[in-house]
Amino acid sequence: MLKQILLLAEILIGLVGLCLCGGSINLTTPIPAPTNFCGTAEIKPGLNVPYSCCPPKLDIDPKDIPYYKLPPMSKLRIRPAAHAVDEEYMVKFNLAIKRMKELDVKDPSDPRGFLQQANIHCAYCNGAYKVGDKKLQVHYSWLFFPYHRWYLYFYERILGSLINDTSFALPYWNWDHPKGMRFPPMFDQPNVYPDLYNPRRNKDHRGQAILDLVHFGDDVKATDLQRMCNNMVLLYRQMVTNSPCSQLFYGKPYTVETGPKPGQGVVENIPHTPVHIWVGTVVGSDLGNKKSDGEDMGNFYTSGLDPAFYCHHANVDRMWTIWQTIGGKRKDIDDPDFLNAELFFYDENKKPYRVKVRDTLNHKKMGFDYQHMPTPWRNYKLVKKSKTKLNARLLPPTTKIFPIAKLDKVISFSIQRLTSGRTQQEKDAKEEMLTFKNLRYDVRKQMRFDVFINAEENSNWNDLNRAEFSGSYTNLPHIQRNQSEPHITTIKNFQLAINELLEEIGLEDEYNLVVTLVPKIGGEFVTIESAEITYEAC
Repeated sequence: MLKQILLLAEILIGLVGLCLCGGSINLTTPIPAPTNFCGTAEIKPGLNVPYSCCPPKLDIDPKDIPYYKLPPMSKLRIRPAAHAVDEEYMVKFNLAIKRMKELDVKDPSDPRGFLQQANIHCAYCNGAYKVGDKKLQVHYSWLFFPYHRWYLYFYERILGSLINDTSFALPYWNWDHPKGMRFPPMFDQPNVYPDLYNPRRNKDHRGQAILDLVHFGDDVKATDLQRMCNNMVLLYRQMVTNSPCSQLFYGKPYTVETGPKPGQGVVENIPHTPVHIWVGTVVGSDLGNKKSDGEDMGNFYTSGLDPAFYCHHANVDRMWTIWQTIGGKRKDIDDPDFLNAELFFYDENKKPYRVKVRDTLNHKKMGFDYQHMPTPWRNYKLVKKSKTKLNARLLPPTTKIFPIAKLDKVISFSIQRLTSGRTQQEKDAKEEMLTFKNLRYDVRKQMRFDVFINAEENSNWNDLNRAEFSGSYTNLPHIQRNQSEPHITTIKNFQLAINELLEEIGLEDEYNLVVTLVPKIGGEFVTIESAEITYEAC
């Protein structure tokens, strides 16, 4: 008993000393691997997925699931650009998917099967898994990139094992280059590569249609050249201008205590989500047994049923590898809650493993790399199209505009900065942010709005190829229900980094800016509490 009292006293003294010395105690818990509970997934509130998205039943105690150790390698698997692969590769890829689908027939409970692999995304993203009493959601947080990297890692190894080719690597859809901005041909030849084909895609986007990286249900009337230029602008804004800091790129911290959906990173928002919508069926169209909710690619629960999903996410993952090389304040997150977060997958030998986020930070250590392709967006020069500096005094201030109860029309307002003419040292220390607080919207709806600074009233809002374009916010329909407001989610802060933009349009010395919000789809379901300029250290 005396020993226990002395031990307790030592602990208390240590805690007091820690506080007196200015230390801190970590009161948050990393997300654990979801091995203890899997229930019913939902398409939307009141409509369950008509099948189980859960993995096969474990034959061991969840506590005994081992941690995965990256195996030794002699050569990197090189993921090729989808538009540049040859016929031999396409035949091999089709065969690998075919054999994966054959496992569904031989043994539906085989975790390597095509449906079981697709269900991984459904379980992690449509509410089947829980952490404590909260549904697990790997999107809308800093888990987005590492989760999908592990997902593709095992998927790729399973495909390789099924065709006895350990060098096999998934293709990446090179949508960040004009030559790759069409749907990869290998996925659209049902008579040649039937297992890569999926009939549940938007038929208007087959063939030579140019991908729109801000597509949200409605096709914008634009020439192919304009779409390509818009895409270059979006990629530059998202990868360079709007992601100078780790949390802006990765997303907000997600722990057991914070709960799901703390805030997505800029690349998850765009271009990731619009590509899903662009490929999937038109919402409300007839699928025979039901009306479309964007299936397959346009909804979380069915995304994995389209082989193009893995090709798309390979390029999303490639964006991560490129971002790490851009420099500046861009650094990987070193927070223990991030590094020690865990996930759960089966490997190519049908064995279950727990994996840690910390092992994803270096893709080459995981045994793969990407075929080099040019990235023209990295040095894309945006053109200032407004002829003059707009007079912010002629527009209502934020206090007269916010809160916005319904973003169903174009809204312009003036916003005040705390300072102007910031030095380079000040810019390096803190990023200037255009911050929208408590953005609320219906999670079941497709939604997008664009943000411009110093854009003239008569602007062509479909033309994003302008320095005045700051960024966009989007939503892919999904489930994140709470008891009091089952269809509404709240994003505490939607932020756009504007250091570079203000330099481009020559407004660094202005105290007041003109901001314009342009709803594209679903604005009637959007409310915004307030907007302000903030300054944050990366």
